Amino acid sequence: MSNINDQRQRNEARGQVQSKRNVSTPELIEQPATWAERHARYVRPSAPRTARRQVQRTLARTGMAAPEGPVRIVKPLPRSYIPIPVRSGEQRRRRSFWRRFLTIFALVALAMVAAGFALFSPSFYIGQVTVRGTGNVTLVHTIQHMGMPGQNIFLIDIAGFTSRVDALPLVASANIEKDWPNALTVSVVERQPVLLWQTPRATYSVDSHGIVIGLASETAGADHLMTVVDMRSKEITQRVQPGTQLNAADIAFARQVFAQLPRVVGISVFTLRYDAAGSQSSGSGSFIIQSPQGWVAYLGGTDDTNPLDNRLLELQQILSTAQQRQLTLATVDLRYGLRPVFTVKTS
Repeated sequence: MSNINDQRQRNEARGQVQSKRNVSTPELIEQPATWAERHARYVRPSAPRTARRQVQRTLARTGMAAPEGPVRIVKPLPRSYIPIPVRSGEQRRRRSFWRRFLTIFALVALAMVAAGFALFSPSFYIGQVTVRGTGNVTLVHTIQHMGMPGQNIFLIDIAGFTSRVDALPLVASANIEKDWPNALTVSVVERQPVLLWQTPRATYSVDSHGIVIGLASETAGADHLMTVVDMRSKEITQRVQPGTQLNAADIAFARQVFAQLPRVVGISVFTLRYDAAGSQSSGSGSFIIQSPQGWVAYLGGTDDTNPLDNRLLELQQILSTAQQRQLTLATVDLRYGLRPVFTVKTS
């Protein structure tokens, strides 16, 4: 316990020694700076102000109706000539723009050169026209001289030339294909003649649609075809020429007569005529059978209500009756349906 008291006394004596202060009075006392002095030390001196010219406020200067009184003109700030550094991204965009521009320019130039070569090079001018599907020398010559040779294969009007070939009387259908770089192939399907149509002017071959193909003398296989003799007026028969279309129903009717008359009536040698004297129903063209025995049978037209088979059966019965009675027939009119009329020759 005594040790603790001794230690405490020593500490107190030490603290009294350390807390001792020495105070002295300075010879010159400085006064603190005022606020104005401190402000003048840190504020930059402003530039001297110059007087501004006072002008009258006007509508032209302000853009709106202004009150009376002068207004001070405010001059714009001077332009800064300090260069602004270009960013790296802007440089990349500029390089990309010029790269795309040069690429597009090169492609356009290449396309123009290619187009000029394709349009003006003799390598693309048609020099050969091949015709397939026909052995008719006249037809091949006509197609090859339509104006296709010498044209540019890129600019040729394929549809137009196809229509022109289709319009030929000998052609049923046509197709034109390009054989690169300078040739064409024309594929045609010829019309097949099924009948001969004889007029005072000439004899023509006709297909199943009634299209007049051409002269019988120029049609292959025309020798084996049956002939219809046109007895109409000269004004009508003169209009029959290659390319003209006759009534397809009349062509079909005439073919049926040539096919069924020998089988039903038993007559194989006869002449089938076509006249403008119409049937009793509508006044259209009428077919007439002229036999070597001298009698004439009026079959009527394609629009008669009585079928052709019935008319031929009636003809067969009349011929049988005349043979049994030993009558010489002059005319047989089958245009009245189920009431045929016949006349006989008088001696």
